[in-house]
Amino acid sequence: MLARTPFTEIEIEGVGTYRLPNQWQLERINRLRGLKRHIAALAAGLGMTTRQFMKLPDATKAEVDRAYLALMSPSNSYTPAAELAEPRAVPGGHMSVDQKLAIGRRLLAVKASLPHGHFGPLLDKQEGLSRGMASQCMALATGGRQDARQASAA
Repeated sequence: MLARTPFTEIEIEGVGTYRLPNQWQLERINRLRGLKRHIAALAAGLGMTTRQFMKLPDATKAEVDRAYLALMSPSNSYTPAAELAEPRAVPGGHMSVDQKLAIGRRLLAVKASLPHGHFGPLLDKQEGLSRGMASQCMALATGGRQDARQASAA
């Protein structure tokens, strides 16, 4: 389990110590977009190239990803995506407005607790909830879209 006190590095078994990329590395990484940027940040923290990092086993890559998220977390202690699990979307099913509002509120709370750029990858790992549905739920929760009950009453 991760410590509650702030920390700057995490030991990854079989690979070495993961540290957040330095300023020079971040300037180079920020030129990339999408998944390439994330992979480059993970590789740089281990002192590897992206090619070397991609040759690691999937379990090790996942462990490095968790270490990265733990170090980037505002509280410096990573809480897993289980927070999104309570109101779940049913794949291919329909949800009521109340269910969408509950999901939207929970997603907004999780998004606020994560650093910039971490919410999208977290959503991609969630099963049964697409990015489109997530943005629709969050828009309903913030009032960005008109409530379906109000629209039918007009």
